[in-house]
Amino acid sequence: MREKLSNFFKKDGFYIILFICVCIVAISAVVASRGNLRNISEKPQEGEDLVILKEDLEDEETIEIAKIETQDETGGGAEEVAAADDVMTIIEDEHEYEKENNAETAPIYTLEEYNETVEMAAPVIGSIGTDYTEDSLIYSETLDEWTSHCGVDIMAPEGTQVMAALSGTVQEVYEDPLWGIVVILSHGENLQTKYAGLSEDGLIGEGITVNKGDVIGRIGKPSPVEMLMESHLHFEVIEDGISINPNRYLPSFMYSN
Repeated sequence: MREKLSNFFKKDGFYIILFICVCIVAISAVVASRGNLRNISEKPQEGEDLVILKEDLEDEETIEIAKIETQDETGGGAEEVAAADDVMTIIEDEHEYEKENNAETAPIYTLEEYNETVEMAAPVIGSIGTDYTEDSLIYSETLDEWTSHCGVDIMAPEGTQVMAALSGTVQEVYEDPLWGIVVILSHGENLQTKYAGLSEDGLIGEGITVNKGDVIGRIGKPSPVEMLMESHLHFEVIEDGISINPNRYLPSFMYSN
């Protein structure tokens, strides 16, 4: 029996060993394949996580892009509103500028502000007839007496245009029993100019704003208090209700004759 086994192993032992090796290799392969299958079954979960993260990232990018596009759209509207606001601001600034310019056309004066540095416009193109008196008296042919004269009489033909000596507002227009038709311009709360002996023709109305040199009326017939004189304008400068010397402010050419 032993001899048979010995012969068997001698004859077929190589095949047996080969078979055993093949079995071992096969078993190892099966075990390894099971491990790989287990690993593969676990990896898709990681892959799915990666896919989800990528999709989430793409969604976030899409959201960000949508936000940017929305901001562009809303931003464009905001820019249009801002542009409209800028236009309105420019228009308002232009309106304020026009108001300031209009205000400058009729400035408010006090004698302290311009004193003798700002020259008045000639109320009438003519020459001085009866001058202003402060401490002395002059003889009035109409009154036949010596009296003071609180303004200047500027000689000019009847119908000659009378102009505003300074910019201001027409404060009063009235007819006085002594001075005839009178216009008083206000140049501020402290300063006025008075124009007496006017005609009804072309007479300005109360409340109108005038610029220096604007026509406010025409010379009329001599006023009752100076009716024996030739046609002229009686002109006064009044500060704080008191007539002051107009010669300090009227153009020098009026005194050349």
